[in-house]
Amino acid sequence: MRTALLAFAVIIASQAARAATAYEALRVLGEKKGESFLDNTTEVRGDKGAPEPKSWKITVKSAAGSASGKTFSVQGKQIAGDRAGRAEGASLNMSQLSLDSDGAHTVAEREAKKTAFAYDHASYWLHAGSKSGVPVWEVRLIDDQSGNAATVNISATTGKVLSTDGLSARRKPVAAAPVAEPDAVPAPAPVPRYQPAREERPARTTSGKFSPGIQQASDDMNEFLDRAGNRVGNHMARRGRQIGDFFHNLFTGDRRDTAGPHGSRPAQEPAPQRGADEDYVKPSRVRD
Repeated sequence: MRTALLAFAVIIASQAARAATAYEALRVLGEKKGESFLDNTTEVRGDKGAPEPKSWKITVKSAAGSASGKTFSVQGKQIAGDRAGRAEGASLNMSQLSLDSDGAHTVAEREAKKTAFAYDHASYWLHAGSKSGVPVWEVRLIDDQSGNAATVNISATTGKVLSTDGLSARRKPVAAAPVAEPDAVPAPAPVPRYQPAREERPARTTSGKFSPGIQQASDDMNEFLDRAGNRVGNHMARRGRQIGDFFHNLFTGDRRDTAGPHGSRPAQEPAPQRGADEDYVKPSRVRD
């Protein structure tokens, strides 16, 4: 018996704590002020609903055609307060109000799911969409994490979506991670100049040129420097293509890869044959 009474008390408490819908708030105001009082209602607002807000703001004109009026705050089944102010816009045609705030949220939520738009709470605005007073719901979906917001306009008569704005799966842009600079390519190590021993140093010919042995070493050195320059150029060109692919893919979502796999490079020529000169010093390898 006690368990049954406790369960009943929990149900009653949960219903009392449940936030009222816009239609229920209008009914509370109509019961206090009279049903005809609602004929001059210009708008109904509710903020930070999850899905229903804790209170509704109902603005009513003082008289037909007047720009002054009062805004009533309704919480649950009570009028929490009112304040005087302006009541702009046409009065709502209450006879055409068929969609309550919970139904408007259901429609807006369905539209958000189509684009995977994430949101934390909803704000509501019921107003006249034209001078004839046709009621229209504007449901604003807000994502607290990113600050993004989307708006869904819905006919409060038919439940049809009239327009949407801001529905997107993308969150607020986040600063892009800094792009790593291309690896610095060290300059080729200085190659020690060939210096044969004094007793082996060849004498200059009468024409002023070195003997064939020295000329061969000079030619080998020129070939080595040419190859080193080509490898450095190829490396920098590939890094440039990698950076270009990175920014292209970042803004387009593509997966372009024009640089090819890491380490790909043209086939190297075979190393030159060393001469008979045993004092020749092997040049340092150029890092790519």
